[in-house]
Amino acid sequence: MQSLVVDATWEPRASYDVSAVERESKKAMNASQVWRDPELRVTERERPTPDDDEVLVRVRYAGICGSDVSMLETDDDGYVHYSAYLRLPNVTGHEFAGEVVETGDDVSLFEGGELVTAEVTDYCGRCNMCRQGFNGHCENFEQVGFTVPGAFAEYVAVPEKLCWDVSRLRDEFETEDEALRAAATIEPSTITYHGLFARAEGILPGDYHVYHGAGPIGLTGMNVSRAAGAGEVIAFEPADERRAVARELGYDHVYNPIERDPVETVASITNGEGADVHVETAGAVAQTYPAIQETLAENANVVHISNAGSDPDIALRKLQGSSAQLYGSEGHTGQQIYPRVIRLMAAGQLDNRPIITSTFDLSDADAAIEQAAKRVDGKVLIEV
Repeated sequence: MQSLVVDATWEPRASYDVSAVERESKKAMNASQVWRDPELRVTERERPTPDDDEVLVRVRYAGICGSDVSMLETDDDGYVHYSAYLRLPNVTGHEFAGEVVETGDDVSLFEGGELVTAEVTDYCGRCNMCRQGFNGHCENFEQVGFTVPGAFAEYVAVPEKLCWDVSRLRDEFETEDEALRAAATIEPSTITYHGLFARAEGILPGDYHVYHGAGPIGLTGMNVSRAAGAGEVIAFEPADERRAVARELGYDHVYNPIERDPVETVASITNGEGADVHVETAGAVAQTYPAIQETLAENANVVHISNAGSDPDIALRKLQGSSAQLYGSEGHTGQQIYPRVIRLMAAGQLDNRPIITSTFDLSDADAAIEQAAKRVDGKVLIEV
């Protein structure tokens, strides 16, 4: 089968203390400290055979995430920008939708022909973190497209417990193909949903939401906020193309933070009350956090989602004085997040298809990655 494979040289920086587990497994906990000189190739690999607890999915659409791009971007020394978990060589890709074509002997929830998507983090269910309900922080985790083969391929084998049926989307969208295109955006939607409703507390219909960054995570998050009853959704994004996508989605308050002061803008739109919810999806924390802490409504929630390369200067007194909360949010595993996002789509409350601005064939996956790296699209999809 055709697959998109990323490979690199295992060469830990002299300053990085490689653990015994990392050295033995070749699974880096911080890829930016270990993997050097990455290469990308479209190649033929053997079609996977599902284990007893797995389903084999024929991938129809797979979205390119910023993490997929950062695995190939490097610093001056050739080390990848991606700073989390990564085992190479590997088939990347983790935002996908497709059709079940084969099931393992122990699979009982799915059968051939059903349309599915899947969570990213596989968890053991036995370690201390899992036993406390923190499956996303499993001590024995694997991640589809990061540490085990992912979805930039004709087929991907995924544990049954990670899969979710999206067949009901056929009823909401015009064709099965359109349903699958929409379903390929479920994973990025769950990232912000997790931050807003699993991590933060007390977010209510009618709240003012401000997004700092309108890339794929920001745009899908804005749609989640609107579906959840936000009183107003405001976005700051420097890229002209992404602001245009946001406006096409029906958002009136979309601004270039370089040209229009976010503090004055938020004050004007909210009549001086400030934002009830700030969502940081830009990663440009040196620029976003000064504006965030000057525009906090009383008892505001700040949800940090981006994988920033540096730390901001935060005036704790600003948060304390506004009784504000700062929540770190990563991933989306468990807590009924996937089925709830799927319900929003099935009910017609969440349609991310207008965010999809470029689609490439799998054979042109390298060009798709290059396009995503320009950071001007809403969402780039690979069609299999």
